Amino acid sequence: MRNQSVLLQNAYGSADIRRIFHERNMVQKWMDFESAISQVQAELGLIPKKAADEITRKSTLEHLTPEMINEFKVDAGHLIVSLIKAFAKMCGPEGEHYHVGPTTQDILDTGLTLQIREAYNVIFPKMIKLEDIWLGLAEQHKHSVMMGRTHGQHAVPITFGFKVAVWAYELRDCIERFKEMSKRLFVMKLSAACGARNTFVYLMGKEKTWEMVKRVAERLGLGNPPADLALRTDRFAECTNNLALLVSLLGKIGLEIRDLQRTEFGEVEEPWDSARQYSSSTMPNKRNPEPSEWQHGLAKLTRANALVMMDIQMSGERDATRMGPEMACIPDSFGYADAALNQATRIFSKLMVHTDRMKENLYLQKGIAMSEVVMLKLWQKTGKKVTAHALVHDVSMKAFDEKKSLKQAILENAEARKHLTDAEIDEITNPEIYYGDAAEQVDFVKAYVMERRQTD
Repeated sequence: MRNQSVLLQNAYGSADIRRIFHERNMVQKWMDFESAISQVQAELGLIPKKAADEITRKSTLEHLTPEMINEFKVDAGHLIVSLIKAFAKMCGPEGEHYHVGPTTQDILDTGLTLQIREAYNVIFPKMIKLEDIWLGLAEQHKHSVMMGRTHGQHAVPITFGFKVAVWAYELRDCIERFKEMSKRLFVMKLSAACGARNTFVYLMGKEKTWEMVKRVAERLGLGNPPADLALRTDRFAECTNNLALLVSLLGKIGLEIRDLQRTEFGEVEEPWDSARQYSSSTMPNKRNPEPSEWQHGLAKLTRANALVMMDIQMSGERDATRMGPEMACIPDSFGYADAALNQATRIFSKLMVHTDRMKENLYLQKGIAMSEVVMLKLWQKTGKKVTAHALVHDVSMKAFDEKKSLKQAILENAEARKHLTDAEIDEITNPEIYYGDAAEQVDFVKAYVMERRQTD
């Protein structure tokens, strides 16, 4: 039970998320919804105003606790029936006007939506904070040249700022997905047994029913959907999928930090406190990037939850197959996302960037990674791109096998020397100036983010 853990609880969530999805807050959200219904029903003359006011006054955890509800659940075996019985007993005679018309799924879904909104408001600003950190890091290092790698091998030079800007761009799109889903996610369900609001229409007529639903939604600050939501688990699936995309991004970058921190690379390093911090129970020398690696594991868990939510299959107008996944997967996914964001913020706010090692690694293969621009220069000179590609391939492989620099291999190649001057060879074998528009893309990403922040 991770939520009851002392040692691991913050590795899977945070105090904020645990509070939001704690049973006590779940019950409070149920009561908030029931209170709003009662107040509007009193306004429309369905129940006495005195009863609504007493229901609202007692709709707090000071008056009704999960433990009190559980006393009824032992026999009733039903969450909301137990809530109603416990509330009525606690409230007294006015409690007989409690829960007039709604169905169980109304309370469960809307209560969960209110919890999700609280969790969303915890996660969203943390995404913005991490975005700011990455934009700052990208700006700081937009000209810090490093070797780009494909398939784990040296490719062509980029800059570290460019790498971080690409992360920030993806994070911004995660933020945009969160903004977009909010209009579908933060909606109220209040439509009675099979969704057609039979009870409300019977008691109040259609016009008052529609007015009631509208007013309750306004009280809660939720949207009022045009039709029943009982079968609409897609909005919760969208939420868990968006959480999975966010944590997958952080997991992917966690592995990137681990790889760049490898002893052989040494280009970046997680923050480290040599006086207090340990990484191994047996090897005192280790400085392991375990927090970054942990993100990858959280991503796996979050993706698994998203898959479970996508796999909910209900029959008819409603059944209980959704309840288990929703009550487990949604809280856990928010917990994983919050833990991942907290860790990423800590890591990147004090990330050590070793530009000296980046420069050193640029020359690890003695300039062979510059073969692309040599090929392009030969094509410009000869008009024969395919021929140039073959020639530079042979020169590069010779340099690689004989452990020579690319520059030396070119100088020794008679065919290449027919077309290239010494000055041109010096220029096209210098990896420190061959990084395209990497720095400008940092600026493009910043502009993209700032434009979209206007609607945050």
